[in-house]
Amino acid sequence: MNKLTPSIILVEPQLGENIGSASRAMLNFGVSDLRLINPRDGWPNSKANAMAAGALENKNFKVRLYRDIKHATEDVSYLLATSARSRDMNKPVYDTKDAIKKLIKAQNKGLKTAIIFGGEKSGLNNDDIVKADALININNNKKFSSINLSMSVLIICYEWFSNKMINEGIPNLTMNKDKMMANKSELNYFIDKLVKTLDDTNFFNPEEKRKIMINNIEAIFTRNELTLQELNTLHGILSSIIRS
Repeated sequence: MNKLTPSIILVEPQLGENIGSASRAMLNFGVSDLRLINPRDGWPNSKANAMAAGALENKNFKVRLYRDIKHATEDVSYLLATSARSRDMNKPVYDTKDAIKKLIKAQNKGLKTAIIFGGEKSGLNNDDIVKADALININNNKKFSSINLSMSVLIICYEWFSNKMINEGIPNLTMNKDKMMANKSELNYFIDKLVKTLDDTNFFNPEEKRKIMINNIEAIFTRNELTLQELNTLHGILSSIIRS
């Protein structure tokens, strides 16, 4: 199996204790790349260290800070987002087992993967969700479905570790780079170019619906797992339209 482990991305986590507990849970199951987006109480955080049981001091454990999801996922090709709520956007929704199988399939192709988790208060917003390829819904008691942030991280990391052990004997697939799934940096570059072109032609009308329309456009491309070759074709089509 490919030795790439998924990155865990916490979006605007509030409590240092939850970051520490999440770090401990990650390292328990061999996941060591933590990315933090605007932690409320800053970083480093003494309360996180106290709850991490040494995970944050482990030489193999990495923590990096980012200002938004766009920058935190530049090297990621397959991105999953956790959500307990139904969303008004057309994206695949998997339970934990199926989501991790999809993620490991991507890893076996040599692709970088990640899972994003929302903050304790309100989870992920639609601007975050739209950047994911699919959603994970953790099966639980629907009458009491709110799961602590660090416990959610533990469930996902355990599922990944368990499936990793099953898949250890599966050889990595070698793929032509053009046929590999485009990463988020490449995809965002195209979407930004498309949005600018649409702005230039006054497509977003009325203006108050611009944000929703952009999210809907982005969702079309993020849910279809575009290859680099396909993305280059779309660049060519867009360039042709601009020239004409």
